[in-house]
Amino acid sequence: SYGCVMIRLAHLAQILRYRISSDSTISTPSYEHPSLAMHRVLNETQDIMNQEVKGFLRACLNEARPAETTKSTIRGSKKNGSGSDAGSHERGLFSLGILNEGGAYGFDPAAALAANRASTVELPPDQFALTVMFPKTNASPQVRHALTFRRSVAKWTDGIETLRKELVYMSKEDISSEDTKEERAMDYLDLVIQRTLLPVLQDEAVNGTISALERDDAFEPVMDHGYYARGKHNQQIVQMCVACQALYTSTAPLFAALHRLPKGGEMYLPLVAVLEHAILTFISRVKQRVESICLDKTADKLLDKLEKVGRSSKDSSFSNVIERRKAFGTLKHAYSDGEEYEQETEDNLDSGTSVPLLSPHPGDTKKRHVAKDSGGIGRASALDWGGGVEREEETLYMELAFLRDVMAFEKKDYETGIVLANNDELMKACCLSHSLMMVSCLLERRLRTKNKSWEKKSTGQTRALREAVKTIKEHGVRMAKFVRIDMLLQAALRMAKICKSSTLIAKDAVRLPSSVNDLGEYLTMTSDHLREAGGSIVAAYAFSCLEQYIPHMLKHTVVLVATGGVLPMSANGITLNGIEALDRSGSVLYRDLKGATNFENSCWDDELAAVSFERSASYIAMMELEMPELEEYCRKCWNDFTEEELKVMFRMQAPRRRGDVKKFYNIKDKFEKKLDKFEKKSKR
Repeated sequence: SYGCVMIRLAHLAQILRYRISSDSTISTPSYEHPSLAMHRVLNETQDIMNQEVKGFLRACLNEARPAETTKSTIRGSKKNGSGSDAGSHERGLFSLGILNEGGAYGFDPAAALAANRASTVELPPDQFALTVMFPKTNASPQVRHALTFRRSVAKWTDGIETLRKELVYMSKEDISSEDTKEERAMDYLDLVIQRTLLPVLQDEAVNGTISALERDDAFEPVMDHGYYARGKHNQQIVQMCVACQALYTSTAPLFAALHRLPKGGEMYLPLVAVLEHAILTFISRVKQRVESICLDKTADKLLDKLEKVGRSSKDSSFSNVIERRKAFGTLKHAYSDGEEYEQETEDNLDSGTSVPLLSPHPGDTKKRHVAKDSGGIGRASALDWGGGVEREEETLYMELAFLRDVMAFEKKDYETGIVLANNDELMKACCLSHSLMMVSCLLERRLRTKNKSWEKKSTGQTRALREAVKTIKEHGVRMAKFVRIDMLLQAALRMAKICKSSTLIAKDAVRLPSSVNDLGEYLTMTSDHLREAGGSIVAAYAFSCLEQYIPHMLKHTVVLVATGGVLPMSANGITLNGIEALDRSGSVLYRDLKGATNFENSCWDDELAAVSFERSASYIAMMELEMPELEEYCRKCWNDFTEEELKVMFRMQAPRRRGDVKKFYNIKDKFEKKLDKFEKKSKR
């Protein structure tokens, strides 16, 4: 309304000045120059408007008590002024106005309402705010409201200044000697924000974060006893730890102020510095927590292990290799707030395809192409990468290059060489991973503005702040990787006992190795604990790819049994009952693993599990074949296994055959000759 008044006055001043300057018969002794017509009226009007706005702001901000909620002001305002009149109509029976003072004896509700509105219009701005606005909205005067009003006041101030500049330009008004008597409402509001509000918000952000970090349960899982009563579709919703909740809550007003204060001003830079201080303090405690959980753990050492994989001549870390998995893309997408991102992998991880891919044009944008060879992810629909099972199997063999010591089941000191996390540490790591990735996602959302991503909108002054938020997410991602690798080691430690079990040489009956049932019970129990501590998303990633690793460990067990030296009384070799026990072990493990991963957001891959378990079952069945049957099977399924795995089958002393590795080489030579003939025909 004030803006409309200024527009009308400016139009009137423009018309008057033009009329005076164009008509020489008009005498204006009160103006030194025609361009000064209504100059005093405009200035006084603007001063009065600033006084009115400042009076309203003073009543709303309550600078005297900036750090507390003044509910007593609301109670006092309801007893004085128009607030008491507004509530007088609800004094009757059950507050429905059935019995009121006056009632049918001359009381007119419409007249009372009209009188109340008339008196409200006549109230000054400060009295209107205290006696009408706050009681009606059930709010209280607080200095925090300064950020709410600043955007509208700044827009109104800029509009008036632009209007005055246009009027000066059109009428050639001389403003060199103009002296503003009244302080602008914008200047007053900025002064309140700088001197009163920002110190309070900064203290709350720093002290609130530090006080939460000092608690003993700062990073402990927040257990919900009604977790399993919510249904599977709501089990991914788990509370963050206390420290992450405090960081998110305490810094909320400061993040809101970032989008309401002028960029690069006197108030903006200290605000960013305080936010960086609070987040860096939080990161320092996170590092201590991560170190306490991962100290001397084998999973943590494997993450930093370097090996040469694929066709690359450079060393790659295990942490980067496991990012090629589809499950990792699903994890990052779940905590990415729906934003597009690219999976970060090293360029030296070659996909191993026989046909080189055409690289996109250098001028093409990232949204138009995705580096398929590097495992990049563009949109949510792009998570289903090309390759499917082939890509997962290729990644498996790349990961096995880092797991040679883990797969050495035949070592006598195998169990002592692997340090695992206990159940409590796994729950803490899962909770920390979920909390860090969730709070970083929420902080990224606060740094964004509407329709613009936070990376593009944020200026260089917030670059350090953005990097600190990314550091929080990196720690969360690393803890998720730690939990996944530790779960893999837990499974390997139990699978290693199968090749040394006496059930493989039993002659009287078929009995499952005790470690098989132990692994199934552990998977079921740990699945419940991890979901309760960190939600179903992190738990799903922790159990990802076990449907591929467990069958591979079964095949590796068969190789160790076939080569000898691991079984008790190994001179007798494995029996038919032992082969049947291995076959049943695969079926039991498939059932237990599928039951443990049967929850919302699970990364269970039916196709990958079917291929992997079927291949391991076929390899186990090869031990009970006679030599002619084995030769015929190898001719048909030569490409299903590696040459080393097939050579082991021909060399072993099975219950129904004696080893003869020469027959393997004969089959290999015939197969290579057929392959050469086929290649020559294709060239012709």
